Amino acid sequence: MMRTIQIGLVAGLVGLPSLAFAQVINPNPTLIQFGTLQAVGSSSSVSSYRGQFVDRGRNSGVRDKPRGPGLEPVNVRLGAFTLRPTIDYDSFQTDNAKRANTNGQSDMGYVIRPRMTLSSNWSRHAIELGAGVAGTVYQDFSTEDSTDVELQASGRLDIRRGANLQTAYRYYEGTESRSTAGLPVNVAEPGQFESSALTVGGVWELTRTRLSANVDVSDVSYDPVPLTDGTILEQVDRNSEGAALTLRTDFALTPSTAIFATATHGTRNYQERTGGLFPSRDSDQTQAMVGVNFDLSNLARGEVAVGYLEQKFDAGLYDDSEAFGYRAAVEWFPTTLVTVGLVATRNITDSPVQGSGSAITTGLGGQVDWDVRSNLVLSARAQREIFEYDNVLRRDERTTLTASGALLLTQWLSVVFNVTNEKLETNNVAGLNFDETRYGVRLSLRR
Repeated sequence: MMRTIQIGLVAGLVGLPSLAFAQVINPNPTLIQFGTLQAVGSSSSVSSYRGQFVDRGRNSGVRDKPRGPGLEPVNVRLGAFTLRPTIDYDSFQTDNAKRANTNGQSDMGYVIRPRMTLSSNWSRHAIELGAGVAGTVYQDFSTEDSTDVELQASGRLDIRRGANLQTAYRYYEGTESRSTAGLPVNVAEPGQFESSALTVGGVWELTRTRLSANVDVSDVSYDPVPLTDGTILEQVDRNSEGAALTLRTDFALTPSTAIFATATHGTRNYQERTGGLFPSRDSDQTQAMVGVNFDLSNLARGEVAVGYLEQKFDAGLYDDSEAFGYRAAVEWFPTTLVTVGLVATRNITDSPVQGSGSAITTGLGGQVDWDVRSNLVLSARAQREIFEYDNVLRRDERTTLTASGALLLTQWLSVVFNVTNEKLETNNVAGLNFDETRYGVRLSLRR
């Protein structure tokens, strides 16, 4: 779900991962990258290691390399702006369409996903706008059909070399997965939710030091969902609003290595319950981390941080949480044709399970990309997440394995083949246990 503390972590840990001496710093250091807020909502942010690294010009991953003559996209120039339209068509087959505990039913369907991004190409300042829709249709189980909408905007105001103000906004209206921990197993169809997040911040660079600050506000609301027994499950107790302040300082030891410290304090307030056994989970969250980021030529690049996590609840029913936290994202380059990515995380998140205030989430993920040819990339990814809930005897373990191949046919058209197995196991009788394998083919048109 939307987590203010995670927004601060993403903007603080992801948005500012590289710092070098002044003569090699980008004159417009990035605090907020367009698309950064998409990471919010992932319990441990282990789902992807992409986007963690600001380029020092020392290494290039397989997915960052130019694809060669005739394969690079030709974007649409609109005066001082560049338009990047894409449309994806996904066809898929699943052996457990409803993610049932037992007797999974197979189905097939398709997803149509148009998206447009408009960005400025000015020498100073920057604006980027984006909008996308994803429509999913199942052949047999129309209850699983969904339409998701996303709007994004970001901007940067350059004050001088190495100093700027930035902002980013994201609105998302989508469909919850049946495997969401807070939902009962007898949900008749997936529920809808709306979320929005706004970040405003600034960066100031000195000779070897970078200072940054950002404020994040967010809110999320959930629609009622029907159950198989004909009743309606109200979810007003999950609706929440939050705010957080993040401060960070980086110090460059060498042109390829920097150390940093970051601190975040946030609050999250839930809508008051009108009935029921459990009070609202209003809380304060504090996070303090120190770490190092690096970009070592022909070897590796990444960022590693460790620190202290704390969450305190207003209601005495919920136990306050303190934990050791970490966040590591590293890319290793064994050859120029292979990139190995690793992510490890440990964080405190709000618990969606009734009676539980928070959960300790631990994640580990890895991905290998192989540049077979200039127009063909093969990838394999594995990730595992563990959720340990306070106040209740529950532990969830989620494992996802994916293999894919991306083939660029022309500068306009690509095709992606993929197979994914996802498994969720819980030790609680009220929780969902499922195993799903999904095969897919995606055709992507782009400019």
